[in-house]
Amino acid sequence: MRLTLVFAALLGAVAFVRASDDPTVSLPGVLDLTPETFDKHVNGGKHAIVEFYAPWCGHCKRMTPEFKKLGELVAADPKLKNRVVVAKVNADAHRSLGDKFEVRGFPTIKYFPAGKAANKDSAQDYQQARTATAFLEFLKAKLEADKGFARVETLDPLAKKFVTAEDKAAVIAEAKAEAEKLEAGDAKVNGALYVKFMEKAAEKGVEYLSKEKARLEKMLGGGSVAAAKVDEMSRKTSVLGAFTEDAE
Repeated sequence: MRLTLVFAALLGAVAFVRASDDPTVSLPGVLDLTPETFDKHVNGGKHAIVEFYAPWCGHCKRMTPEFKKLGELVAADPKLKNRVVVAKVNADAHRSLGDKFEVRGFPTIKYFPAGKAANKDSAQDYQQARTATAFLEFLKAKLEADKGFARVETLDPLAKKFVTAEDKAAVIAEAKAEAEKLEAGDAKVNGALYVKFMEKAAEKGVEYLSKEKARLEKMLGGGSVAAAKVDEMSRKTSVLGAFTEDAE
């Protein structure tokens, strides 16, 4: 009887280990994507890290607990949860997705930056350690770098000045003068946004700035924004951060 119980316990333990290492099982905080759902969730609205795996792959099985832990850590952090997608794809069953992103082995980890449509050119190979801690550090670094991608150094101080200034028209005039000095290209486009937001806030009140940023972030996070609009909206969100970051 005792031997039977021990044997049953061992079988149960083996089954648990196998289940916990099975890359096909649903993991909390981790999306299981297919060709039908991939573009809905990985579309440039959020930063995304995606594992392309095969069920029979030993390395994939060993990484499952770490990816599970990553999903839990992201889901528990409101700032990360709203800006990051953690997902996995059975690229053995859905080879069209593996081919689309040039997956040549398993597991392959791809990072898709926010603000860019997801395609083979924007996808980046993740080459760091395959632990929950390393994944999390990587994502946090990307979020920090992304925060100011459209910011203009000479206009950031004026954005802060505008928020508290009594004579907002004077600050707008300063901003216009600085924006005029910028060379054509991204800096010029971004500089014009500073002026535009100041003019809107002068008309509607400074609370417009935080409300507009929250509105854009909600739309980007919802996955319903057309790819052509993602860059524009991400740019606006970044510039609005110059006005609102102290309040966040």
